[in-house]
Amino acid sequence: MKRVWWIGLLALISLITAGCGPQSARSAGQVGYSTSLAHVQSSTAWNVDPGTTMNKPAPNFTLTDQFGQPVSLSQYRGKVVVLAFQDSQCTNICPLTSQEMVRAKQMLGAKAASQVQLVAVNANPVATSVADVRAFSTVHGTMHSMIFATGPNSQLEKVWKAYKIYVAVTKGAIDHTPGVFIIDPQGRERKVYLTQMAYNGMGQQAEVFAQEVARMLPHPTKTSKAVLHRALIKESVVHQASDVQLPQIGTPGHVQITGGSPHLLVFTASWLNQLSNMPQQLQALNTYQAYAKAHNLPSPIVVDEAPTEPSASAFPAILRQAGTLHYPIAVDETGAVAAKLGVQDLTWYALVDSTGKVIWAHDGSNQWLSPASLEKSVAKVWHHA
Repeated sequence: MKRVWWIGLLALISLITAGCGPQSARSAGQVGYSTSLAHVQSSTAWNVDPGTTMNKPAPNFTLTDQFGQPVSLSQYRGKVVVLAFQDSQCTNICPLTSQEMVRAKQMLGAKAASQVQLVAVNANPVATSVADVRAFSTVHGTMHSMIFATGPNSQLEKVWKAYKIYVAVTKGAIDHTPGVFIIDPQGRERKVYLTQMAYNGMGQQAEVFAQEVARMLPHPTKTSKAVLHRALIKESVVHQASDVQLPQIGTPGHVQITGGSPHLLVFTASWLNQLSNMPQQLQALNTYQAYAKAHNLPSPIVVDEAPTEPSASAFPAILRQAGTLHYPIAVDETGAVAAKLGVQDLTWYALVDSTGKVIWAHDGSNQWLSPASLEKSVAKVWHHA
């Protein structure tokens, strides 16, 4: 997918839109850039949006949640509301937002969390049914932790306009402002954030959300007060390109990403099974692996983006359905490797040489390449590298 980032003004901050989930007409394409693990900075501050202060009434709305029940913002008066706008079929930035919101609420402790409501409003003008938001909630593990509201386009457009959220279909892909609003118990917008497309910044952003929510709780607790005085957690980064390893799923030990042989890295996550048959796609990579071995091409390594997973057991469950795979499965526990390789979507292909340099990347956007297409693309790039 060719991603479009729109820049303008949104509630006194820069307006950024995020290309999200696939539609039937969306395109997936080669990414024209060269990056490497060789030049890594230890700072991850750019991965976090500190937020912009606001102080105005939050527009009310009434929509339908993932259970088919009417839901209004006003019914949560007296609680702190974390309100996000998410595409019901998103494969990149929305899963990050969901997990950041859930983590933030968990950080506050159970007693304080009871004073917080997480709400998402559908930002997909095509997939607007209750079944669509219910499917998203199911695969991302947020069915009972977050309200995902939707409705006819006529209703959704009024909400988008009220919150100055840009939503459009661009070349078959959904573009929308990845806005997250913190609304106080009196129903006023107090802070707005833009989710950053960085897997290794999710923990930090969740901490930022948690601290802001803690300031507004009607009844602070010992745990929530502690959150206010806690420094931002330190996210992991990759410090050395010559010897990058990731834990291997299913067997003890690690998978060598760089510092040995070149590889075709395939970044993915279990929740993509909502939009495609993941066990079948993983099996199809066996065909590419056999071809790669016979034609001296880089072999595949599938990398699970753990920060976006709803649970630690989600991806292993997919693997059990996939059966025997003839290539290793690694897990990017912190998102550090994906962040440094410029992964912007899932599924994402990255052909890396032994030094960690990306010599070819492809944004699959859940549109998995067939074995034949993958063989052709990798062979063409590899023989001309």
